[in-house]
Amino acid sequence: MDELFPSGSLGCAKLALLLAVLLGSVSAQGQILATGPIYRIEAIEVHGNHKTRSHLVRRALLVRPGERLAVDDPAFELSRYRVLALGYFASVHLRLRKGATRGAAVLVVEVVERGTLVITDLFLGTSEATRAWGGLGLAERNLLGRGIELEGAFVLGTDPLVERARLQQSYWLSATAPQSRWRRLELGAALLLVDGSEFFRRSGSDASSSPEHFLSAGYRRLGGSLGVSLDVGPTVRVRADQRVEAVITDLPVGATRELAVPTGTAPRSVPVPFDLIDGRSLLSVTSVTLEHDTRSDPVLPDRGALLTASADVSSRLFASRYSFVKLSASYRRYWALPWRHVAALQLFGGVVFGEAPFFEKFFIGDLSDLVPGRALGLNFSTLPSRNVFGTPISGRRYDDIALRCSGQYSIPWFRGGRFAYAGDFFIDAGLIFLAAKEDLQLRDRALLQSVPIDLTVDAGLRLDTRIGVFLFSVGNALGRIPF
Repeated sequence: MDELFPSGSLGCAKLALLLAVLLGSVSAQGQILATGPIYRIEAIEVHGNHKTRSHLVRRALLVRPGERLAVDDPAFELSRYRVLALGYFASVHLRLRKGATRGAAVLVVEVVERGTLVITDLFLGTSEATRAWGGLGLAERNLLGRGIELEGAFVLGTDPLVERARLQQSYWLSATAPQSRWRRLELGAALLLVDGSEFFRRSGSDASSSPEHFLSAGYRRLGGSLGVSLDVGPTVRVRADQRVEAVITDLPVGATRELAVPTGTAPRSVPVPFDLIDGRSLLSVTSVTLEHDTRSDPVLPDRGALLTASADVSSRLFASRYSFVKLSASYRRYWALPWRHVAALQLFGGVVFGEAPFFEKFFIGDLSDLVPGRALGLNFSTLPSRNVFGTPISGRRYDDIALRCSGQYSIPWFRGGRFAYAGDFFIDAGLIFLAAKEDLQLRDRALLQSVPIDLTVDAGLRLDTRIGVFLFSVGNALGRIPF
């Protein structure tokens, strides 16, 4: 049958959406204004969903039967983004066809399902401190086609070459129930077991990663979380979580760190800051996260933005032995360039107030692409930041203030494969900043030499496949193999 979308109508919708976002063109009913021929939506059909229930797709749409909409109404394009964001489909296309009566139309949603049993994490690496570590994360994103998500992961390493250290291992399991027709809240629960042995410097220069200069503090974390999330707008979601953990620590008594002093000066030492309560304690954290997502694709977007802001609060008023507030925000913006390449700006910032355990602070490996990051909460490396600019960043590992600003340039390789859905080559470069609050108050060197900043770079290939998203990059190699 004849389609009612004229040539270029989706492009008009994108343009109208952009203008609406920039100029705030919103009707009294909260709908973005549009122009063009208006049709009454007679029915909604979903095609191509062999596994996924149709009501999951219809619920994500911003269009309902009985509504009267212009063919270039931005609600169609926003609906496509929302269906893609479910994570069940490799591609989503919307079209209108003539209805049974004059002025009526049927909205047809054509989808291509992606594999929903995916590899979420692949942990593999070696370092001076840990000869090898490995693990795997798996998820079923759409159990029985009902939108139920089950996810689990584990990681473990060999015995570290650090004094008092023991084998590290971590296990995580979560489940999420989707929204139903009658319940607007999405429910989630998770369990976590961490048996860790964190490395703290006790001697040597900040630039040294030799395990003999470190001392280990053993700790265990056992707990879980319950959370709810709610869509409060077409592109906005709010999530609240309550996490409770039992923390058991084994801290070295009287551990000190030898400070570097000029030749002929008496040795100096200070207590090692473990940032842990010795023995048994309870950690209770309440988290609230706000997400605004207008990306064209959740994996390899070429336009739109993702804004995430979160607040974590732990207080003795709620039985927690730790009292702190952690605030963080990230922003990613994507632009499709005229020659079909993609540019992106990525910003991140966070601050911790109070007395947080070290594993709740910002870690250098989570900011830099050139340093091994944490795997399920565990750190297996003693490698400091690369310190390209010769700043105090080498001495920063877990701290209260973190910033990252980077730019990314992507070159699309292909789209539309049966196993590999899409692939992009990319290059990423930026600056990172990690500091304690007192670092901003005290300095004994020139400003540029006192600010703990460093360069982070990465380049490689990102693949979106039926079994997960895979990253083959320079940073991945440097972070997993000690150089």
